[in-house]
Amino acid sequence: MVYNLTLVHLLLALGASGCVYFALREIRRRYVSIWRLFVPATLATVVAIGMFLLQVIAHRPPWVFEAAVLAGLAIGMLRGFTTVLHVDLYMSMLQERSAAKRALLWVPIILAVAVATEIVAAIFTPALENLQLGAALIATCCAGMLVGRALVLSVRLAASLMKPAPSSRKRSTVRQAPSEQT
Repeated sequence: MVYNLTLVHLLLALGASGCVYFALREIRRRYVSIWRLFVPATLATVVAIGMFLLQVIAHRPPWVFEAAVLAGLAIGMLRGFTTVLHVDLYMSMLQERSAAKRALLWVPIILAVAVATEIVAAIFTPALENLQLGAALIATCCAGMLVGRALVLSVRLAASLMKPAPSSRKRSTVRQAPSEQT
């Protein structure tokens, strides 16, 4: 331990930086696959669990984390429902405005700031214990947002890929229907 820092803090920093990196990659791509939606969400969840465990060890109430997860999931699911999807024969494509893409990047950046706050507060413990709790709650909410968005978008993508495309046979029967009436 150096300045009350442990290996967990290093893993938290690596996880948060990986989350920012993969969210940036998702923003730059036009097409998205289902597994790529879950990479930033998985890294954010690992970071949030690590910060949650650090707070549980410090005897903080776990119910506030449950509330943060539920709030994050609700926000992320709402974001997933409002995202416009287009599916072509090749892959699914997310049609988001540039402001919406930047909003996706802000969540992992806020997560990284929460991890940095945790690390700085760990150095100056016990003076900043409440700041550590706030950083852990923010990280938990950010993880919930990314997971909720990834869940809803993956369900929407899977449902849109399973819809059968209209065949030419159906079109020909529709065209014949008006001629049969005459």
